[in-house]
Amino acid sequence: MCQYAYYNDREKVPQLHCKISQLSNDICLYSKFCYKQNKYIHREGVENCYMAIEHEKTNIPNGAYYVRFVRKGYAYVEIGDRVVKIKDTIGVEHYAYVKQNVNGEYELSLTPFVTVEAETTSKKKSNRKKK
Repeated sequence: MCQYAYYNDREKVPQLHCKISQLSNDICLYSKFCYKQNKYIHREGVENCYMAIEHEKTNIPNGAYYVRFVRKGYAYVEIGDRVVKIKDTIGVEHYAYVKQNVNGEYELSLTPFVTVEAETTSKKKSNRKKK
């Protein structure tokens, strides 16, 4: 069941309403009536609800990327306008920090990567006097 859906108990037939919708009485887009239970239930594909996805994207920290889903040991991460399949070794859930290696492979992290800046070596001035 969607974490943003709730039943309105004041109705004769309980309907699923959406918490993140702009309207207070907006019915969930992924609901259907079940005659066996005599109430509205979620239909298949509720994990693809665009309103829930957009709401989760707003809660992602700066520098992190949205993880659409994790399947068979791979995380499918939205980077820009494409989805990249990355080996999941740390167990990501909703978002992850991504870094691309020199080899072109991606790494995942739950915390931001620390960037090490190359130290610039300054030339020492010589104390000798020119003749």
